[in-house]
Amino acid sequence: MTNSPPDNLNEIKIGLTQLLARPIKPASLAFNTNALAQTREQSLREEDTILLFRIGGERFALPAKSVLNVFPITKVRKVPHRTRPPFRGLCCYEGAILLTGLLHVVLDMPVDKTANAKLRRMIVIGSEEASWAFEVDAVDSIRKVDPSQFRNAPSTIPKNSASCTNCIIPLDDGDAVLLDPGAIQSIMERSIQ
Repeated sequence: MTNSPPDNLNEIKIGLTQLLARPIKPASLAFNTNALAQTREQSLREEDTILLFRIGGERFALPAKSVLNVFPITKVRKVPHRTRPPFRGLCCYEGAILLTGLLHVVLDMPVDKTANAKLRRMIVIGSEEASWAFEVDAVDSIRKVDPSQFRNAPSTIPKNSASCTNCIIPLDDGDAVLLDPGAIQSIMERSIQ
């Protein structure tokens, strides 16, 4: 005769209760405490994941945790008497009205008029309370990266974009410039004050 599921479940509960009720020897407790206190090797965490995208033929990255949304380009409406770049206007996506900026202006880059319009996307950064959308020529991928491989940005990066540039990320298929989403957002916010 085989045990029915309720009997198996009851046996498992009894076994777990007995396992958890056993006393822990002081030596085992000290060993486990010491093991948990040791510095662990760096692991690839969420903050080590990036979103790769392109603007004007250059490849950039943002920490994935700073990206709220990516969606196909949508119409941007101008706001009367608010025309100071990098502020572009307002757009709507899934019922949310978003402030929209010009990232190429923040990075002091020309617009790439040859970019494929079908690949263009809007990226939203910030928080639910204060977010900004901006258009990019293409979104390449999301990748996990090893921060120990990052390099300092060269001094040849233009002055405006230097304040938004964290470092260079070497990748198998070419380098990417890691941008600081907080600095981007701050520059865009100043344009509407």
